[in-house]
Amino acid sequence: MRITALPAALPAALLALLLCATPAFAQADAHSSPEDRQRFVALAHNLEQAPLNPALRDDRSWAMRWLIDAPDVTVTVCAGQLGGMLKKDYAHSAEIIAQYSIAMAAFIIENPGKANDPDAQQLAGIESALNVYRAMRAAQPGDTSPALEKLLGMQGRGELPDFVRKAYAHCSAQGGEEVH
Repeated sequence: MRITALPAALPAALLALLLCATPAFAQADAHSSPEDRQRFVALAHNLEQAPLNPALRDDRSWAMRWLIDAPDVTVTVCAGQLGGMLKKDYAHSAEIIAQYSIAMAAFIIENPGKANDPDAQQLAGIESALNVYRAMRAAQPGDTSPALEKLLGMQGRGELPDFVRKAYAHCSAQGGEEVH
């Protein structure tokens, strides 16, 4: 997974998960298993529907480990597209970034023809993160993020695809590092 433009305020738990995941694949493996891909996609959708379900906490961790270790699925995380949300205090920023990452990978698996379309991948990730935010906001109405509220406004006005495209272009111009 390529991580780009992550702010210093990235929650320590997410950073530890991203950098210290135990490899799940032998180096000789060239492809992730169809069963793991199917499980991953199902979890992506389950997490989007019930992001605060404590029973899914271990599944989210598994999905992030799988994404980091998968030899044939790569996403680029550009946290700046989330409107600087991570620079502010928001209780669920780790879950939002995790869902953004997981959703991009699920999009690639479900749409292999879009594997080389980073704009479509980024948009799928941001839209899934916003769906998770909506679910969280419904469960905890007082817990909001101004940055995510701004993105919801853009989405409502039809401006989100253009914003994501421009933000990704800026982010990708800055480079990044591979995390395995």
